Amino acid sequence: MKKTDTEKIEAIAGEVARDLSLFLFDLEVAREGPRTVLRVYLDREGGVTLSGIQAFSRRFGAILDVEDPVAGPYVLEVSSPGVNRRLRRPEHFAACVGKRVRVTLSEPREGRRHIVGTLAGCDGDGVDLRDGDAVYRVAYGDIRKANLDVTQEELFGKGQKKR
Repeated sequence: MKKTDTEKIEAIAGEVARDLSLFLFDLEVAREGPRTVLRVYLDREGGVTLSGIQAFSRRFGAILDVEDPVAGPYVLEVSSPGVNRRLRRPEHFAACVGKRVRVTLSEPREGRRHIVGTLAGCDGDGVDLRDGDAVYRVAYGDIRKANLDVTQEELFGKGQKKR
């Protein structure tokens, strides 16, 4: 039985995204029961549009059918990474320096498994999170999950009270 070629899938997705003036934010290949699910997250300066997602999905799906890098049946899901996007790669963290993030640690540190704070910096080894006066150095390998943490107020502005 052939194996799913994740590197080839990612290379094709990146090329198709560039052709459509998008960029490949992330790609996930997951087994769900008997099938494989390809989740592709696209972005663009100013945000990705539904028509951009549709164009990518059609073109990428057609190439996958010809190249056949997926073992067995698969489902293709294409979307934007969303406002509270998941941060998995060093470049995701680098793009969010100065922003508020929510990090779940693999093992508790100082009695805490979750840290919500400002991403003060990052490098090839890990991230620096500022929570009040404390700064936590967290290696990428110690992060179970991380997301950008955008508040409703940041999205919609401060609401006005009804009179």
